[in-house]
Amino acid sequence: MNKTTTFLITLVFNLLLIQSIEAQNISWSTSDGFTSTIVTIQTTNNQQTRYDNALNYLSSTHATTKQLQDVCFYLNNDQEKYNLCLAAYPNILDKDNFINIYNSFSSVSKAIELYRDTQGKDELLSVQYNNQLKIEQDVNTTFDLLMHQGDILLSANKFDEAITLYLKAKNLKPQSSVPSAKIEEARKWQQELANLNSQQSQISVKFDAQIQQGDHLLTYNLFDEAISSYERAMTLKPGDKTAYTRIKEANRRKQEFMDSEPDVETIIHTTEIIEEACFTEDSKFSHIITTIEAQSFSDDKKEMAKKQVSKNCLSIDQFRAIVPLFSMDDDKLEFLKFIYDYAEHPEKIYLLRDLLTFSSSKKEFDDFLIEKE
Repeated sequence: MNKTTTFLITLVFNLLLIQSIEAQNISWSTSDGFTSTIVTIQTTNNQQTRYDNALNYLSSTHATTKQLQDVCFYLNNDQEKYNLCLAAYPNILDKDNFINIYNSFSSVSKAIELYRDTQGKDELLSVQYNNQLKIEQDVNTTFDLLMHQGDILLSANKFDEAITLYLKAKNLKPQSSVPSAKIEEARKWQQELANLNSQQSQISVKFDAQIQQGDHLLTYNLFDEAISSYERAMTLKPGDKTAYTRIKEANRRKQEFMDSEPDVETIIHTTEIIEEACFTEDSKFSHIITTIEAQSFSDDKKEMAKKQVSKNCLSIDQFRAIVPLFSMDDDKLEFLKFIYDYAEHPEKIYLLRDLLTFSSSKKEFDDFLIEKE
């Protein structure tokens, strides 16, 4: 091994060691702690104060992607969101869900920049370590590389894969206590995330019940009672914009109701709006999927898929279900570019980027979206 390679490995090891030491000072997020932070952010109109509070909390606390999304909702510009997300990324518990944070940005190019500086960088480092491990013969260097890659996988919440690498390192150096300590840390993170997911799941059930109750009351013009339900929902998820949006809508409808009683013309107009809403029901969408799958050749599948997209209003989730019907990246990329002009929310098309397999395809898709922007 040459001196340059040894120096680089030593440098990376020292950096990761520093990160590991700093991580020991990171606290675990709690519902009360997050609620306190989000309430502080909500109750100030000073944007710098909002940002500072968010940065102080999320840079020193293990949190979830949803909590980070809730905070980003109260920041006004993409640069602040980028800086906050970059600082919070090492402490995010559910990195598998981190793709959802890109939806918080108004600029596609800023979302792509964040990906390249977080998840993209992790993927690149993992590939580099894999290549180095294939040719490395020295036991000490192999041990260090295994530990480093384990740390990367651990930071990405790939607990089982990280533990596998730590076990390999332990077999190389049975006398070292470091792999065992890392395995214990990985299992602790895994359990903490499971506990947090369980807690959030229970909160979500209560939250949804309050939202549904509010919606039901609102249909009968019981505005104050509906607002009370939405406010109870907001206390369960203080940063969630769903309840906030519902309260604004309830207040708007209450004011309109007080200003004038709805007449027949208003009722007819409202019915027309509902009928014109962009929506494809599940039964019809299932038929669309079956029709596409029935085509024998990829070109025929693409043609059929494009026809269905052009005459139906499909959601992002429905587009996501269609893309995997194509086996080749070139076909997927062609379809993703096609649907941009038909999507109700084209600014969210980048959320389908993860359906592409190769980095070259992803880069071409990124460039396409940036040009569209």
